Amino acid sequence: MIDLKLTNDWDLDINALGDFFPTASVAQAVTIRLKWFLAEWRLGPAFGFPYYEEVFIKNPNLTKIRGDLRDLVMGVEGVTDVTRIEIDPNPETRRANIRIAFLVGKDAEEVKIQWQTMA
Repeated sequence: MIDLKLTNDWDLDINALGDFFPTASVAQAVTIRLKWFLAEWRLGPAFGFPYYEEVFIKNPNLTKIRGDLRDLVMGVEGVTDVTRIEIDPNPETRRANIRIAFLVGKDAEEVKIQWQTMA
């Protein structure tokens, strides 16, 4: 899957001449999927993860969340296996730290996401 390359700040990676760069980064694709909240994108409301409904609640079901995250990551083209999922939700502060390790072929990749809601 080819996408536009993003910087570490999630802006488009554009050189001094104004050129965009393509990338086939599976880690970038996984990170983008994990950063979508459910129903956030009006053209694809079924896309995204139900953070407000499942993670940022009083007693989150971590087993269900891990399974749903695994399904989400496995749905990204190029991911062959998910080897580890760590999730540390804090419902009181409405924050969550997520670390997911996965395989792309035989190569190991890892993505870390830290969420803090604005609500």
